[in-house]
Amino acid sequence: MELQNRWASCTPSGNVNFHWKCAMEPIDVLHYMVVHELAHLIHNNHTQAFWNEVDKILPNYNEQVNWLKINGSGMDL
Repeated sequence: MELQNRWASCTPSGNVNFHWKCAMEPIDVLHYMVVHELAHLIHNNHTQAFWNEVDKILPNYNEQVNWLKINGSGMDL
C-alpha cells in the first residue's frame, strides 16, 4: 500500500500500514507511531479520548510528535 504523504494508516477493518520511511525513525518515534495507529483501533479519529489513549501508553508522546514536525520532512535515503 502506498501511503504517499502519510506516515501510517489504520483502516476501518483494523489493518495497520506504515510507510517504509518509518524504519529510519528513532526507536522512540517508531514506538509513538505504533501506539498512535493502535489507538485508532479504539478511537477512529483524533478526539481528546484518542489522545488520552495515546497518553496512557506514552505520556511523553509530544516529544515524538515534535521530532516528526522538525525532522520528518527531511527523512530520505
